[in-house]
Amino acid sequence: MRVNIYDVARRAQVSSATVSRVLNGSPHVKETTKRRVMHAINALDYTPNALARKLSTGRTWNIGFLIPDVENPFFSQLLRGVTNTADESGYNIFLYGTDDNVAKEHRFFDVVRTERLAGILVIPVDAGNEKTCEWLCTLEAEHVPVVLIDRSLKNGRFDGVFSEDFRGAMDAVECLLREGHRRIATIRGPESSRPGNERWMGYLAALAKWNIPQDMRYVAQGDFHRERAYAAMHGLMEQDDPPTAIFAANNMTSLGCLRYFHEHGMRLGVDVSLIGFDEIEMLHYSGTALSVVDRDIYRMGQDAMHLLIRRIQERAENADDVCGRQEIFLPTNLVLRGSEKWTGV
Repeated sequence: MRVNIYDVARRAQVSSATVSRVLNGSPHVKETTKRRVMHAINALDYTPNALARKLSTGRTWNIGFLIPDVENPFFSQLLRGVTNTADESGYNIFLYGTDDNVAKEHRFFDVVRTERLAGILVIPVDAGNEKTCEWLCTLEAEHVPVVLIDRSLKNGRFDGVFSEDFRGAMDAVECLLREGHRRIATIRGPESSRPGNERWMGYLAALAKWNIPQDMRYVAQGDFHRERAYAAMHGLMEQDDPPTAIFAANNMTSLGCLRYFHEHGMRLGVDVSLIGFDEIEMLHYSGTALSVVDRDIYRMGQDAMHLLIRRIQERAENADDVCGRQEIFLPTNLVLRGSEKWTGV
């Protein structure tokens, strides 16, 4: 069995990050610790080869993390999971924001080559963009592993960590149906993203299961940003027979809905109902009890980083022996706090 850096760390009773620092000749390691690590390397007959030589191609211990919206707290929580895991293994994280702009995304891919990054974590802007797939395939061919998070790509198969968006959305809408709602609106996510489409399909599946006809008066197109959601709420709520409940496709969409309700004096769980997707921590401090489809975002970041590190090590230690693609799907959990209720008729 091939010995890896984690085996050395266990033998030396240190972290894998410490082993990485010793291999890189870092001056910030005690001499006694360094001797213990080197003894473990010799005892296990570990050959650091490519890893010790900056991954054989002169690459660094730097990881690129591409996110579409730096203001969204979902990505902040994801980043915590990524960075904490990276720290444990001696990697550095370089964050790049695209503002959901494909051109910015493609410029980042060019930077990957310039900066000699060891690997990249990517949340794609557009699931159907062929150029994005071409870029990522090229980078992998050049031995830069790629792991997708939250959003997949239609035209390429890459490692990734995702959530069960369809099931989460279906659970939320079925909950509203059980509360007696029949006019349930949704503000969709962008059609170019996997979460947007999966949550839309979950909404439709719940209505179909309960034999509720789809009514496009209760469907608004959003973009996962609060401003678009707030504007959409005017159209949804200021019509004849407005919806009694809203399923918001993400946390920022929920904030746009809440702004509208606040400005119009509408009480959650009394005048109108709302279930969002993903927690919004700031609401806990304001006393707003919002029911949500929750998921372990921190773990998503951890799992993605662990998967990327494994790919980097596989390529560095034996580029011809890389196991097949892996996709991890994390479950969702419906957390009810009362905003799903409704006392109207």
